[in-house]
Amino acid sequence: MHIQQDKNTYYSPLSKNEAHVLESVRSAGLLVFGVKEIETISDLTKISIHNTLSNLVRKGHVVRIKRDTYAVEDVFFDSTFKIMTEAVKPSYISFWTALSYYGFTEQQVQTIQLISTKQFEDLKVRNKKVEISTFGPNKFFGYVDIHGMIIAEKEKVLIDSLYMMHKCGGLEEYVKCLKNAFDDLDKDRLERYIIRFDNKTLVSRIGFLLDELGLTDRVFLDQLKKYISNSYVLLDPNGSTIEGHNSRWKIKINRDLEALL
Repeated sequence: MHIQQDKNTYYSPLSKNEAHVLESVRSAGLLVFGVKEIETISDLTKISIHNTLSNLVRKGHVVRIKRDTYAVEDVFFDSTFKIMTEAVKPSYISFWTALSYYGFTEQQVQTIQLISTKQFEDLKVRNKKVEISTFGPNKFFGYVDIHGMIIAEKEKVLIDSLYMMHKCGGLEEYVKCLKNAFDDLDKDRLERYIIRFDNKTLVSRIGFLLDELGLTDRVFLDQLKKYISNSYVLLDPNGSTIEGHNSRWKIKINRDLEALL
């Protein structure tokens, strides 16, 4: 006999140890767990825990996230973002995933994108792809805890995404997100975060875009102007023919601005 959770998942009956582990994890309120955590909350031996976890994964009750890191399946699918930032520490959600969460893009993003100060391999957990980018500690800031989910603040996700535009669909998609988001941003925080991020190429690009789009005032732009690149930089790292130059922001314009903006 099998118990059906949904049309794609079937559960096999539980042994005594398997039921004990699941009940112990739920009672302890653990989002993620491994052998050490189960040793603490159960009376099972380490070998028995290893075998029990393997069986629970095989039967579909538990999801293996990475080595010695697991989650109860129904909890994982109900709280995926929260569990992934708990499983990959330190980390926060950013790029296209966060832009979608905040409603700044119409794209339905399936990949979970995390930023960490440590190097991790990308993960595949059931049908979820998890991309993990590495930032230096000086750029790892500007995130908030929303009911246990660690995610970039609205201002910071726009900075992260401009820094690695391929993580948000490229320059055209970024411009759409910037326009959609701007009225909802804390402008003082945005200015502080842009400067704190300490990347002159990024300052030149975002200053140019804000200026061309007419989204902010001259005071804001003049403050950014102090931190721009000393030499000309490409507007779009993946653009092609250079169509012009903007001396104010030190930008080589290699995209059709009329189509872009």
